[in-house]
Amino acid sequence: MTLHFLHGWGYDASFWTPLRQHLPEFRHVCADAGYFGATTRPDLPETPFWAVGHSAGACSLLALEAPHCLGLISINGFARFTRDENFPDGVPERILHRMIRQLDRQPRDVLRQFRQMCGETDPVLPTTLDHEALKTGLAALAGMDHRPLLPRWEGRLHSLHSPDDPLSPARNGLGPAANGISLPGGHLLPLTHPQDCAILLRRIIRDTPLA
Repeated sequence: MTLHFLHGWGYDASFWTPLRQHLPEFRHVCADAGYFGATTRPDLPETPFWAVGHSAGACSLLALEAPHCLGLISINGFARFTRDENFPDGVPERILHRMIRQLDRQPRDVLRQFRQMCGETDPVLPTTLDHEALKTGLAALAGMDHRPLLPRWEGRLHSLHSPDDPLSPARNGLGPAANGISLPGGHLLPLTHPQDCAILLRRIIRDTPLA
């Protein structure tokens, strides 16, 4: 069985390393948004696989169209990030636009503050930052609303989320559309609780019948 991983904003494919170390029985494919180097968009498997996304990566994966995808496991994910009248738990859009402007002047400060907000006490930042890729990612996140896509995942959508997640859109995961599991620990569960995530991920895959 293959797992197709997609990280969230402000990280890269190495984000998954702690979790992947606890899942040696699976084949791993990792996409990379190119925030710190080359973008990696591997071909989707042509055999049955599971999509696994963190934060904004999970939101992006909701738009995935792949006949061989057995399901999506969202970790600290959401279907919409910014606030509107129908989504009061979202983050004000002006905050993202302010971050986009600041990336031109103080990119490392923006990234460091974001990672600290997510729960990293002393973030170790990559040597190279791609300002344009980071800005593009934030702009996409500001406008992304994948709530209308939730019904098409019926029965194949799973959410690991944390009630103490500092990012308000992620606290309730994907809501009633997903089979939800609450796991205390904040916004970086694959980094801070990789073994717990691996146990739950393995259980989800084991208990989900093949189509």
